[in-house]
Amino acid sequence: MAWRFALCAGGLSYLLLVGNGGAENADFDPRANPPPNPDLVQRGAFVFLDPRLSPPADRACATCHPGGGSDGKLYRAGEPVAPGTPGARRTPSLRGAGESSPYFWDGSAEGLRGAVERMLRIEMRGASPPGYDVDALEAYVRSLPRFDRGRVRPNGTPTEPVRLSARRGLDVFRSSGCVDCHPPPAYLDRRSHDVGTGGRYDTPTLRGVGEMKTLGHDGRWKSLAEAVDAMLISAGVSLSPEQRQQLLDYLALL
Repeated sequence: MAWRFALCAGGLSYLLLVGNGGAENADFDPRANPPPNPDLVQRGAFVFLDPRLSPPADRACATCHPGGGSDGKLYRAGEPVAPGTPGARRTPSLRGAGESSPYFWDGSAEGLRGAVERMLRIEMRGASPPGYDVDALEAYVRSLPRFDRGRVRPNGTPTEPVRLSARRGLDVFRSSGCVDCHPPPAYLDRRSHDVGTGGRYDTPTLRGVGEMKTLGHDGRWKSLAEAVDAMLISAGVSLSPEQRQQLLDYLALL
């Protein structure tokens, strides 16, 4: 009964949120991303929270993606590792996954179905559910709305009330080139880039970046300010201390 209680405590709000199939998104295109079957989404929510899915019966999808988000930890081949471990990868959020292709830090999965199957094989330690449960998992993950504080409009403009520093931070975000790789409303460009971290990696969304425990594909940055400084150096952009703070204040809204 514990896993059913977990659904009530942690997943019910998501069932309510996905009832309209994501139509609240300003850029939602029903032709490209049709609303999933609500019955399939509901089943997927149960499967997502059930640790019996993994062969050891000790890990659910929600273990690493609580509420569809991220646990902020680092893994290699499905096992937790310390920051800085070669080959370590930070758990990405699944919020807004339906609009976030390609998948994984190396962009190796073009479609969400392939990403789900890979996660079952590796992260879920060889889980092999029946096909209809894989369909349900894909539908549930696709239905998760992107993280949204309600502090910015679809075009990235802050909503009032907002501090002047954060409002000016949008101008810095645009003028410094951040918007080129992180365009709103999803704040990602669905491409990979080499930003001086040892290879080309898929652009992560900036949605919820202010709440992330670690940043970068391998968790190398321990704060948003540290990550921003690294990105500015990589891009060859110089900001005044005031502009840097304005940019951080804007990112905290996302």
